[in-house]
Amino acid sequence: MSRTAALSAAAGGALLWGTIGPVATLFTSDELLPAGGVRLAVGAVALVALGGRPFSGPWRRRDVGPLLAAAVGLAGFQLSYFAAVDVGGVAVSTAVAIGLAPVLTGLWTAVTERRPPSRWWLAGTAVAAVGLGLLTFAGGATVTLSPTGLALSTVAATCFSTQALAIRRLTDHHRDTSALAAIFTVSALLLLPVTLATATPTLLSGRAVMSLLYLGIVAAGISYWLFAHGIRHLGAPAAVTISLLEPASAAAIAALVLREPVGPAQWLGIALICGAIVLTALPDFHSNAERDHLDSGRNPAHSGSAVRRWRRGLS
Repeated sequence: MSRTAALSAAAGGALLWGTIGPVATLFTSDELLPAGGVRLAVGAVALVALGGRPFSGPWRRRDVGPLLAAAVGLAGFQLSYFAAVDVGGVAVSTAVAIGLAPVLTGLWTAVTERRPPSRWWLAGTAVAAVGLGLLTFAGGATVTLSPTGLALSTVAATCFSTQALAIRRLTDHHRDTSALAAIFTVSALLLLPVTLATATPTLLSGRAVMSLLYLGIVAAGISYWLFAHGIRHLGAPAAVTISLLEPASAAAIAALVLREPVGPAQWLGIALICGAIVLTALPDFHSNAERDHLDSGRNPAHSGSAVRRWRRGLS
C-alpha cells in the first residue's frame, strides 16, 4: 500500500469516528454506556463480514499479550473517557485523552525500538496539539481542572495508545480483519457485565437499533479496519496522530449539519489539525516497520538483523 493510500485509510477511519458524537446525541444519558458495549459486539460481527476469522489460523502464545492489551485498551478507553467527561467536563477530557495519546505512542515506540521520532512526526503532533487546543477551548468552553478527571483522561489516552501499539503487533502475524475481530470479540466480552447491568428497554427502539447498527458497522468495524491499515503501513505513532482528525470532523459535522456555532479560532484549529496530517505524510517520514521493509528489499542480510532488533525492542 502506498503512503498516500495508508494516509487516506487512517484519515478515513478518524473521520468516521468523528460521526460518533453527532449520532450519540440520539441516545439518552442512560443509554450511552450500554450502547458502547453493543457497538463493540456489532463491530465484531461487521469485521467477520469483512473477512475476519477471529481465533482461526496460526494464533500462538505470543499473540495472547497483544490481544488482551488491545481488548483492554479498547474497552478501557470507552469507560475511562466517558467517566472523565462526567467528572472533568468535555473540554479538558477531550484535550487530554485525545491529545496525549499520540505523545504516549511516539514515546513508547521511540523507547522500545531505540530510534528517535521523525522530525515530521514531532512537528505534525505539535501542530495538531495546538489545533486541538484551539478547537476545544476557543469556543468558550467551561474549563474544570479536576484531578480525578485529569487522571481518568490520562488513563483514556494510555488505553488508546495501548490498543494502537497492540494492533500493530497483532497485524504483523494476522490479517487486519482477523486481528480486529478477535480484539472486538474479547473487548465486548469484557464489557458484557457492564452492558447487561446498564441496558435499558429503550435500546430496542427503532431509533436506537438503527443508531447502534451504524455505530457498530461504520463507526467501529469499518473505521478500525481503516485505522489498522494506517497502523500497518505508517506505524502506530503516525496513525494515532492522524486520529486527531476525529474531534475536527466532529466539530465540522456539528457546524455544517447540526448548525452548532463554531468560531473562527475553532475553524483555525480544524485547519491546523488537517495541516498536521500533511506533515506526518511528508516523504522522509518512515515508520520503523517501513524502514525494515525497505532494508529487506536492498540487503537481505541486513534485513534479518533489523527485524531481529525490532522484535527484541517489542519484547
